Amino acid sequence: MSTQNLLTGACTSSAPAPSEAEEGDRTPLADAANAAEELYRLRDTFFPRDPSEKVAALRARADAALALLDAFPSEQKKSRQLRGVYEFLRGKILDVFPDYHKEAEDHLSKAVKLNPSLVDAWLCLGNCIWKKGDLSAAKNCFSLALSKGSDKKILCQISMLERSMAQGSVDQALLVEESIKHAKEAIMLDIRDGNSWYNMGNAYLTSFFVGGAWDHTKLHHSVKAYQNAEKDKTMNLNPDLYYNWATAC
Repeated sequence: MSTQNLLTGACTSSAPAPSEAEEGDRTPLADAANAAEELYRLRDTFFPRDPSEKVAALRARADAALALLDAFPSEQKKSRQLRGVYEFLRGKILDVFPDYHKEAEDHLSKAVKLNPSLVDAWLCLGNCIWKKGDLSAAKNCFSLALSKGSDKKILCQISMLERSMAQGSVDQALLVEESIKHAKEAIMLDIRDGNSWYNMGNAYLTSFFVGGAWDHTKLHHSVKAYQNAEKDKTMNLNPDLYYNWATAC
């Protein structure tokens, strides 16, 4: 179950969905969910020359989003579903920064205990645990999320994680092939998604180097994937896309 479905379900039957509601009709959870989405959009698209400028901007947005959550009525926390969404959003907001944040993990862990069907919470928990280096536990979270239904974001994260797990592993080649497999599955769900194509390019580029840097077919697949990624305008601000593309050329 997605967070959006839960938030919509929390409205009365006559109320519009949170994304369409008038300002006065919106709930603190819906406002916080929108603020969290904007926070992550900033993280993924804002690349100033001074990294400290980005950290400061994220901190300001995160504090504002947490303030919206603080307005969530305590009596509504008696609902396991709504409390689960509250814990998820708090954990997600705290986890926007690159470093591991234990408080974020604590909130996300509470969210999945309160509502094991909350796919977004499993995904965020996996990302959070990954940051502290527990790759096996992170993959378990992603697998649990994927068991609720195919999702391109989850498949991309599993693909990325498998490449990370491959480093120094005796099963390096096998894990990279699994990474390519999951990257392809993500693209099949949305052939126009630039991030999925970018992930595919990275998977093939990794496979090229893992295989001894002789199979130039892998490089060709990588370049084609990066070209498709660039067609998605949301990827144009990602400097890593162009750096990796140049490496593959």
